[in-house]
Amino acid sequence: MYTYKANKLYIVTALAVIFLYLSPLYILGQDAHVLILDNVDGAVASLKILAESDLIFGPMDSVVPQIMNGLPRNTFGTEFNLQVWLYHFLPPFTAYVANLTLIHLVAFWGMWLLLKRHFLPEKKHEYMVVGVALAFALLPFWPHGGLSVAGLPLALYAFMNIRTGQDRWSDWLILALVPFYSSLVFSFAFFLLLMGVWWLGEALLKRELNFSFLAAILFMGLVYLVVEYRLVYNTFFDPGFVSIRSEFPLSRIQGERAAIMASWNNFIYGQFHAPSLHNLVIIPATVLALIISLFKRKLPALLLGLIFLCGIISIWYGFWFYDGWEPLKQQIGFLREFNFSRFHWLHPLLWYLVFALALTIIAGRNRIGMAIAVLLVTAQVGFVFSHNEGLAERRSGSPTYREFFAEEQYREIRDYINLPQQDYRVVSIGIHPSISLYNGFYTLDGYSSNYPLSYKHEFRKIIAPELDKSPFYRDYFDSLGGSRCYMFVEKLMYNSMMTKDSNIKIERLDLDTAQLKKMGGRYIFSALEIQNAGDIGLRLDRVFEHDQSAWKIYLYQVL
Repeated sequence: MYTYKANKLYIVTALAVIFLYLSPLYILGQDAHVLILDNVDGAVASLKILAESDLIFGPMDSVVPQIMNGLPRNTFGTEFNLQVWLYHFLPPFTAYVANLTLIHLVAFWGMWLLLKRHFLPEKKHEYMVVGVALAFALLPFWPHGGLSVAGLPLALYAFMNIRTGQDRWSDWLILALVPFYSSLVFSFAFFLLLMGVWWLGEALLKRELNFSFLAAILFMGLVYLVVEYRLVYNTFFDPGFVSIRSEFPLSRIQGERAAIMASWNNFIYGQFHAPSLHNLVIIPATVLALIISLFKRKLPALLLGLIFLCGIISIWYGFWFYDGWEPLKQQIGFLREFNFSRFHWLHPLLWYLVFALALTIIAGRNRIGMAIAVLLVTAQVGFVFSHNEGLAERRSGSPTYREFFAEEQYREIRDYINLPQQDYRVVSIGIHPSISLYNGFYTLDGYSSNYPLSYKHEFRKIIAPELDKSPFYRDYFDSLGGSRCYMFVEKLMYNSMMTKDSNIKIERLDLDTAQLKKMGGRYIFSALEIQNAGDIGLRLDRVFEHDQSAWKIYLYQVL
């Protein structure tokens, strides 16, 4: 298929906006604000630990000793992921910035190629192609996901080229490389399943087999199985590994009404880990396009089909944890341990394709329509830009990267203890344990969605007296909350952002310090003063503060 020559000014402008979006990370360095939730509170430290260990290619039965008294190497994921090697060869913050830069650039490139060739191939639509690609590229992608969302347009571009017989060697290369920088379980298992349904539907309706399309689906799936071989081994071939996922709740949504509301919220607002930010501009633009189509009496079949698919995915998302599924999940454990609701990770791709198609209908063939389309693209770019993770975290008052990880303060604590870090274990109260891990300490606590169930039960004995104070939070830890294997305290529970301006104290802490000591715990890093420390076998050694830290740390020794 012929494609027009790109307008360099459009491309340069879009790239300039992307780098402006990322500029705080380049200009401020570690003094920039970054996403906290499910990012620096766990993922960054885990990557750093693995990348700096000698176990990147560790055998199946090897253990990474620094976290949670030793986690199986396989729970850290594959060594064949680009993020691991970014953190291996670069300083952690540099690796973090490089990762985000690659994600946003690939997102733009992939969506631009996809729209330019397969959805809006006419030269007159080029500003829409670049504008929609830019808006997609500015989404606040979850950094740890790599190309799990950002790479979907590029993968779809390659598949569509192969399906229509327009493929080149570069399309197969795309399918071979994307698995090395994305996740099968987060998004691409569902993307490949959707591709399979597409192939099967055409085979049944057209009564012809597109072997190239099928081969591409099988090829990418096979690459993923090779890349994710540790996950495959843990899931299907290691009977000795029982994950905490086996205790995940069978349902979180009680009743049809709650499931319908969850579906509706997902359809309108999306989901945190795969945000599409489509509610303010894209949905109204889509409604406008449909109204115009009604007046013109032209049915936009593809647009309606994509909207319908978005709706089906949202309904599936809302009803996946509906309690009506419990009998089936009780019979098939795999349905409990694997989150089949994650089709919603495809929403950003689908909604921006909807947006592009809606814009072409709105623009039509008149100047007013084109002006409205330009205005809508500009509005969406501005809306997405305002959701920059740094701006959002700054508005919320979160600490900067430097303040969060507090390297100098933790170095002072390490020097004060003056023992080899591998010879003792620490836990944190009111502070994410990822900070201790990032700074080289060996911890009993940590954040992992896939670790041995036996360890969760052993660790629980330490915090059992605190959990018993609150049935709600006891149930939280015993089910999904087990991913955060934290020192839950009834006064704080899972609030692990007790910065130094928190003017509260823990009047009565109830821990099984004998169990803590039995597991090797020797020190507690607490963000708050524990007033009954002496009564439970703790001694305050020293209080640490630092100008470039978000924390005031009370160092307690377990006696």
